[in-house]
Amino acid sequence: LLLLALARPELRRALARPGRKPGAALPLAAAALALAVSLWPWEHGGIMPWDSGSRMSFYLVVAGTGLALFLAGAYRRLSFLDAPLARAWDRLAGLGRWRFILLLFGFTLILTNLISLFVFEHLPHLQDSIAQLFQARIFASGRLLLESPRFPGFFDYEHIINDGRWYSQYPFLHSLLMTPFVLAGVPWLLNPLLGALTVPAIYLLGRELYGERTGRFAGLLAALTPFIFNMSAEYMNHAAALLFATLFVLFFLRTLRGGGRHLPLLAGACIGLVANVRPLTALAVAAPFAGYGLYRLARAHRLLPRLLLVAAAGAAVASLLLVYNRLTNGDWLTFGYVVKWGPGHGLGFGRSGWGEPHTPLLGLIHTGNNLNLINKFLYEWPLAALAPVLLPFAAGTRRRGDWLMLAWFLSLLATHFFYWFHSAHFGPRFLYESAPALILLTVRGVEELGPLLRRTFGLSVTDRSAARFAGRAWVLLTAVALLVGLPSQLRIYHRYAGVDGRTLRAVRRAGLGNALVFLNRLGHGFNANDLDLAGDVVYAKDHGILNPALTLAYPDRQYWYAGYDTLRPLGDIRYRGSRLKAALEEMAGFVAEHGFHRYAAVIRPFAEIPTGIEGLDNTPRLTTYRELSRRVFRGAAFEDHLPALACWVIGDRRERLRVFAFMDDLDSFTAGGVRFTLLHVTADGTGAVYDIRPAPGR
Repeated sequence: LLLLALARPELRRALARPGRKPGAALPLAAAALALAVSLWPWEHGGIMPWDSGSRMSFYLVVAGTGLALFLAGAYRRLSFLDAPLARAWDRLAGLGRWRFILLLFGFTLILTNLISLFVFEHLPHLQDSIAQLFQARIFASGRLLLESPRFPGFFDYEHIINDGRWYSQYPFLHSLLMTPFVLAGVPWLLNPLLGALTVPAIYLLGRELYGERTGRFAGLLAALTPFIFNMSAEYMNHAAALLFATLFVLFFLRTLRGGGRHLPLLAGACIGLVANVRPLTALAVAAPFAGYGLYRLARAHRLLPRLLLVAAAGAAVASLLLVYNRLTNGDWLTFGYVVKWGPGHGLGFGRSGWGEPHTPLLGLIHTGNNLNLINKFLYEWPLAALAPVLLPFAAGTRRRGDWLMLAWFLSLLATHFFYWFHSAHFGPRFLYESAPALILLTVRGVEELGPLLRRTFGLSVTDRSAARFAGRAWVLLTAVALLVGLPSQLRIYHRYAGVDGRTLRAVRRAGLGNALVFLNRLGHGFNANDLDLAGDVVYAKDHGILNPALTLAYPDRQYWYAGYDTLRPLGDIRYRGSRLKAALEEMAGFVAEHGFHRYAAVIRPFAEIPTGIEGLDNTPRLTTYRELSRRVFRGAAFEDHLPALACWVIGDRRERLRVFAFMDDLDSFTAGGVRFTLLHVTADGTGAVYDIRPAPGR
């Protein structure tokens, strides 16, 4: 492309011109460098191959080059688009404000509901969504939490606390908003409604910052932004956080402009609501606007009472989360994340909820991969989404609104540099709450295209011709997104995280009743269970040889296995005649004969099944892998429970310390300064007994 451009004298002169004007060259170079960094492939081992940085960047570079070549060759032939686009804009611009808002609301509500039905099948797919719906169902029952069920390992889910109390790890607000929809039998309707409210809010924000024309373009672009309408079709709490974050910025800017006292109260309440959905996001969104507020305060002291009202209202609403923490987690400042994953779940280097500790290098990789992903997922265009976003800054913009929107985006990006966890589910979702800023800057980029070409490159381009170019390019970009980018993404979303509706449909078709169904993925049926796990069909996690243990809680049911399209009866797997019972009894006999009094702990697979060993049951010495692992995960020392005698069932994949899995090898080993010595293997190889103690020299 560069060679083709250099072949034309006028373009050679245009490309050389910024070098003769340092004032124009510096912002242009900075914007070009930022775009290059966002396209550099940053790989992260924790995401799916199709979300890798190299794949995103390769697609965008190749597709963007193809688009540029097509535009160069067919640009004049696309002139037939100009008149229809102009007529469409004239009609939309001529609508009254409320009609335009209703149009945005209705279009978004219909679109997101269609995606919710045909793509997500009205089911939560991600672990986060499943946990948040579960909590909404608990709220709908009039409770804050439940008691853990018997044999809790069969009902564990990734982001749900199950330690005697059973509830979601997440802040309460999104689930609370979902509660009336649960009671009405339409829990899937909340997020489409939130999305339908967010898009008009983006229009109003654009109108506040830049005027009616920019606001309307931003509202239209927001309604057609896949990043927004896909997230608004599932159950994720990002949808609520985005709406409240957008309203916070809108009311905060109006607060600075003047108006009634309700504006600072609304601004503070909205950022407080964000904190009750996603606390870290609230801090990241509030930070740049707090800084801007202090900047304005230094020049206009009359703003002090209004800014204090914002802060007071925000603190008052956010404090509700502390009350919820106290009621559920037992401490004002202990969040559900820490209860579930331990004290490592937090912000900063060296922290980790699981896996390797966070480092600056990992933070850099997370940041780079988020930039790769936002370039693709924001619009699904065959063009880096940050390219038009950076145009105002390439043109050397001095508009405060542009810099505020950039600060909004960068604040979220920088905050998650310090966060140990990274995810590409629904794209760079930790940047989702900055989508309004990126959309507004995209529109501003189009508006600055003509001035940039004139001032920086010396080209004779009118604003009208630049607008025609943008319109034609937008049609091509949208066509490729609709025909290529979006269909492939929706196919992935249909069975996202391995969850879809096939299993539930198979159970309904079979007419199962009085059944206990073991699922290959509990996400298929977790929220299909009654909260008391006493429904006509109970869904549990399949644990293979361990499954007979759960039949003690459901002794008179039919037992089935289900996995996607597979549904088959398991026959009589009741505990009384199972290999599991034989293995547990043989291991108990060995422990009794070997002697347990010299051990600090005896570890068994199930708390609900007595060992039958005289003097051991109902003593503090007796524990389970689940209980011991949770103590260690929350800060206790493993060595404090040693020496230990461990009865292990081969293939136990329930929640516990990873080191225990090595006992599957039926061999002695040392790991983490602890020696595991194999003492006994059951006759059929189902179970084993290990002596666990500090390794020699420790």
